[in-house]
Amino acid sequence: MSRRRRNGIHPVVTVAAIVAVLAILAHTVLGSSRRRDIVGTWVTGPAGVESGFRCGVHGIAASVNVTTRQYNNWRLSHNCLILDGKTFEGKRVFDVSDTLRIKKLTSKLLTVEQEGETRSYRKTL
Repeated sequence: MSRRRRNGIHPVVTVAAIVAVLAILAHTVLGSSRRRDIVGTWVTGPAGVESGFRCGVHGIAASVNVTTRQYNNWRLSHNCLILDGKTFEGKRVFDVSDTLRIKKLTSKLLTVEQEGETRSYRKTL
């Protein structure tokens, strides 16, 4: 026999609804935290010849010491950082969208994988 509450809603339905709401809230909070953590300038390489990218607060992006790439904006999608912009090959210019799969993100270290290659970036001021 199925148990029903006085209001006619089955207890399992109520629990499922609560779990769904909590999952949505967790995704929103964690996504917001991750977005906040990604904001900043990320570089790799030895001091003096560092290169990388900058992720601004409102999705604005820029390349750092990379003459062949000009990033304009960034976004997070699932577990990926996507940098959109232009690439320069001689006199030709192409739209580019670099997708970096985030393997690790801390307040000072970002490790990503792109096309089978893993790279680590450090956050600068």
